[in-house]
Amino acid sequence: MPGYQLIEVRNLSPNKNNGVLPYENKIGFLDFLREITQEPLPFPKFYRLQVSGLEEVLFAARPYQEEMALKIHKLLRQAAQSLEKKLIEVQIIFRGRLMRGENLWVEYRNTKLPIGHIFGSPIRQMDSHGNPFFKTNFNLTNG
Repeated sequence: MPGYQLIEVRNLSPNKNNGVLPYENKIGFLDFLREITQEPLPFPKFYRLQVSGLEEVLFAARPYQEEMALKIHKLLRQAAQSLEKKLIEVQIIFRGRLMRGENLWVEYRNTKLPIGHIFGSPIRQMDSHGNPFFKTNFNLTNG
C-alpha cells in the first residue's frame, strides 16, 4: 500500500528474526527530498524505497528542529500527489526509538526529535510477526 512506513532499524530483518523485510532501494533523507522536488518524479511506478537519516537532519537543526520538521512536512506534502500516483512505498528507517505520547517522537542521541510535526499522529501497527511500525499516507493525514 502506498505511503510512509516508519520503522526502527532494530525491527528490520536481518537485525531481528522474522523482522520486517527492508526495501532494496536505499537513499539518504536529504537525497530523497531532492529527488521528490524534481519534475517529473524520478522513481518508476510501484517503486519501493528505504530512506534513512531523518534523525540526523533534525538533530543537526537543533535548536530549530521543530521549524525544520515543519519545512520537511511541507516538502513531503507537495510531493504527495506524485508519489501516490506512482503507487510508491517508502520505508523511513529510524536508528533511534520511536515513541508515541501526545505526539510522535524519535529518541536519538538522548534527544527527543519531533517527527510528529512531519508525519502527524499515525497509529502504531504490528505485522504478522509482532514487529511494530507506524503507517501514514503521502498526504500525511491519518483520518
